[in-house]
Amino acid sequence: MILLYLKLMRLPQWIKNVILFAGLIFSKKIFDETALIRVCVAFVLFSFVASSQYVFNDFLDKEEDAKHPEKKHRPLASGALDAGLALAITGVILPFALIGSYWLSPVFFFLTLFYLIFNIVYSKILKHIVILDVMSISIGFVLRAIAGAVVINVQFSHWLLLCTFTLALFWGFSKRRGEINILQENAGKHRKILEEYSLEFLDLMMAITSTLTLVSYVMYAVSPTTAKNLGTENLVYTVPIVVYAIFRSLYIIYIKNMGHDPTKAILTDKSVLISGVLWLFLVLFLMFGNLSVLLPVLQ
Repeated sequence: MILLYLKLMRLPQWIKNVILFAGLIFSKKIFDETALIRVCVAFVLFSFVASSQYVFNDFLDKEEDAKHPEKKHRPLASGALDAGLALAITGVILPFALIGSYWLSPVFFFLTLFYLIFNIVYSKILKHIVILDVMSISIGFVLRAIAGAVVINVQFSHWLLLCTFTLALFWGFSKRRGEINILQENAGKHRKILEEYSLEFLDLMMAITSTLTLVSYVMYAVSPTTAKNLGTENLVYTVPIVVYAIFRSLYIIYIKNMGHDPTKAILTDKSVLISGVLWLFLVLFLMFGNLSVLLPVLQ
């Protein structure tokens, strides 16, 4: 039962919440022990709230998921886990996570609560409205980024928020494309909103959002404000890594046909993971001037 509930919580999806650490990195507080602990706690609390939302979603969508070739194996859709028991466990976890969020920061609590309510509205209404369904998911990522910044009382760059929003749009549209590609004529039976999309339209949306993602990141990298805040004008040298990651993502979506599950696609693609690690180390090197600051962490 425990393993089934952990599966229901979708722990691999917690990778989405890593964006809470962005404010920590770009405020140059990544080696501030107090700030690091606060963001780590925020990550865990936010992840529990997000997982609770996944449980609610699976409960509401269990009949639709039962018709999906992959989602039919989820605990609630397959009937392997009793829905009432799953809701009861979540009814214990969620209040503790929200109370912990308020203890950490009242502003963080209200952002987390808004995220939860917004996702309930999404599940009931917004996911049935074309384009707004994907935009709603992207707003969730922006909320994550802001939430990670407020717990350490730093501002988040508008360019980075835009980059976060457009990147989430890109993966959101890729997910819709992947679902249509896999389900084909049965797509509308699984998710009604898929009838409103076509592969051609989604290809166009992905082209636009991937371009906007690159442009917004470049604008952040060359911004005088960024140079002042980070203490370096050389962040532009990270752009090739970001370009490669976007191009590799397009390869994953169009050649490997994994766009329907962005989280799995990212976690299982070594090239994307390696480029992410290289990007992080290069950013730290440019901000701190050398990597000697990393030695205490690596030892």
